[in-house]
Amino acid sequence: MATSNFTETLRRQALRRAEREALVDGDSRWTYAELDADVDRHAAALRDAGIVDGDLVGVLGRNTATYVIELLALSRLGAISVPLNWRLHPHEQAYVLDQAGVTGLIYDDDFADVAATLAATTGLRTVVANGARVVVDARRLADLLAAAPPGVRVPDAEKTAADVHRLLYTSGTTARPKGVIHTCGNLTANHLAQVLELELTAADRILVSAPLFHVSGLEAPGLATFVAGATMVLTPTFKPADIARTVARERITGMVLAAQILFGLLDRDDQSDLGSLRYLLFAGVAPSVRREVKRRLPHVRLVDTFGMTELCNGVCYLDAAHEQCKVGALGAPFPGVHIRIVDEHFQLVPPGVEGEIIIRGEKISPGYWNDDEANRRTRRDGWFLTGDVGRIDADGYLWFVDRRADLIKSGGENVASAEVERVIAGHPDVSEVAVIGVPDQTWDEVPKAYVILRADATTTAEGIREHCRAELARYKVPKYVQIVTSLPRNDSGKVLKKQLRETAVTG
Repeated sequence: MATSNFTETLRRQALRRAEREALVDGDSRWTYAELDADVDRHAAALRDAGIVDGDLVGVLGRNTATYVIELLALSRLGAISVPLNWRLHPHEQAYVLDQAGVTGLIYDDDFADVAATLAATTGLRTVVANGARVVVDARRLADLLAAAPPGVRVPDAEKTAADVHRLLYTSGTTARPKGVIHTCGNLTANHLAQVLELELTAADRILVSAPLFHVSGLEAPGLATFVAGATMVLTPTFKPADIARTVARERITGMVLAAQILFGLLDRDDQSDLGSLRYLLFAGVAPSVRREVKRRLPHVRLVDTFGMTELCNGVCYLDAAHEQCKVGALGAPFPGVHIRIVDEHFQLVPPGVEGEIIIRGEKISPGYWNDDEANRRTRRDGWFLTGDVGRIDADGYLWFVDRRADLIKSGGENVASAEVERVIAGHPDVSEVAVIGVPDQTWDEVPKAYVILRADATTTAEGIREHCRAELARYKVPKYVQIVTSLPRNDSGKVLKKQLRETAVTG
């Protein structure tokens, strides 16, 4: 009986394309038949560790084949995966584990110390027993794999489109990470859209450099690579020179790139090793940069997009036919996706008029995990309210106008200013604080904090940054801290961050 379990697709590809290359990780390679067999072995091992259908399991690791296989094995068992952002501070990771209510944690050797901290602070235990939380490290997983019988097959758990497949945590615009629900149906809708909109075929070789805890790594096109019968090539590096070498060696045809990596590729004198590329997928790149990329790589389709975790990646891609005449547009909606622009009264505005972007469709997340308040704030009459400002032209193409005012985009990661403010406000010398994003050549934006100190304060700007390093991931620590005596406010007392951004300097 066919269900909505994604790993059924892998099972079918193992029959149809048994000898075609499915996965590449450095010098290690898997055909579809080999990948499916390894997923069975991992599923059997995790089942023996005590993980069952419906369990929530954290996964902590870098972009490796084992990581991909673990995610697929959890799907085969019917467990709900919770990929953990390894860049986060252990305090933040512990919050995610507790908020999700995870019952298991899988981690690799690189994160043994972090996992030990999480086990101590969240109650995760290595003892397998009824009701106990399960921790599976790389060594234990190896032992379980060795014990799995040869040729073991684990049936795909039956799932409906409404069943939860995974939780991806995003900082969004609030002080705490929110768990975005991705259902089995969300994945199906996204994968079909990716194959259609990117024109993927079995001949494609897709490079995944974005971290697999991020929606762009998992779903742009990510796992849709296997739906097309194509090849996924992994790399743990973000260095442009390394990516260029991988593109040349593996004859990569497409990939998603953060802006800073795209800039790094442009800085290289020779682009001849990028000749195999068919498309590049990115967002938030200025038209001038886009034109320069097209000048240097005229054969490559440049795909602008609008997406976020709540949308299970992008909801529109700029098509090849309009990439020159609609530079700056983000494309028309995917099949099954509806995008509207509304005013402050939730009324539809005419084409060309700016307003809030709202979206609904089969690939849109049904909501946040255990967060009724956030769901009420962002859902209305079946629509997801992005909070972003845009317009739709007469041809139905979406144009982005402005981002959520307080969300800082740094190196492809979301940094919630409220979260950074909460940490800084916890310093005993701090009276008030406001955090904004300021432009940065390398990371697009970086946090800057404006801090009012108490009268008897002894700390400095560097002291504030040191306080942040103890509580936050490195990319969330303000690059700049400015000690001030007041903050601009409106009549109601709210800090005018727009005014701070307009007058900000980075010195």
